[in-house]
Amino acid sequence: MESISKFAEELIGQELTNIQEGKSTSPSMNTNTPKAAPAGKDIRNINVPDSFMQEVLGESYTPPDTPPVDAIPELVWTDPQAEAELEEVASSPHILSESTAQELIPLLQEVKTLLQEMTTAGSLGVNLGAPQKSVSWENIEKSYGYKKPKKASKSKKSRKAVLKKSIRSRLRKK
Repeated sequence: MESISKFAEELIGQELTNIQEGKSTSPSMNTNTPKAAPAGKDIRNINVPDSFMQEVLGESYTPPDTPPVDAIPELVWTDPQAEAELEEVASSPHILSESTAQELIPLLQEVKTLLQEMTTAGSLGVNLGAPQKSVSWENIEKSYGYKKPKKASKSKKSRKAVLKKSIRSRLRKK
C-alpha cells in the first residue's frame, strides 16, 4: 500500500462492488446495525432540589422562592466613641488658637518641601521644553529648500505651450 488514503479508497470500492453484485446490502438497509443514538434525554421536566443547587453553586445561588432584592443593603458600623467626637466637632466650632497654629506649622513646612520636591522632579508645573519662537510656515518651507509659488500669469496659455516651456527650462538647467 502506498498510503492510507489508497487503502480506504480500495475498501470503499470493494464495498460498492459487493453491493452492485448483490453479495451484500447497502448500509441503510442493514437491520442488524444499531439505530442512531438519540440526540439526548429530555430534561425539561426534571426538578433539582435547592439543597443540591446550593451545594454545587455555593453563594451565587439564590432559590427562586425568595423575592428579588430592590436595593443593596447598607452596611453601617456604629462606633459610639467616633459618633461622640463627630457630634462634639459639629456642635462647637473651633477657634484657631496659638497652640493649634503651632501644631499646623510643621505640617505646612512638610507640604512646602513636598511641593519643592515635586517641582524639581518635573511632576508638577515645570515646562521641560525651551520657550518656543513663533516661526511662520513660509520660513520653515524656505529652510527645507521649497520655492515660494509664483502667481499665475493672466494670459491663458495652452497646455502644449506650458509643457514646451517646462521642457526648455529643464534642458537649460542640464
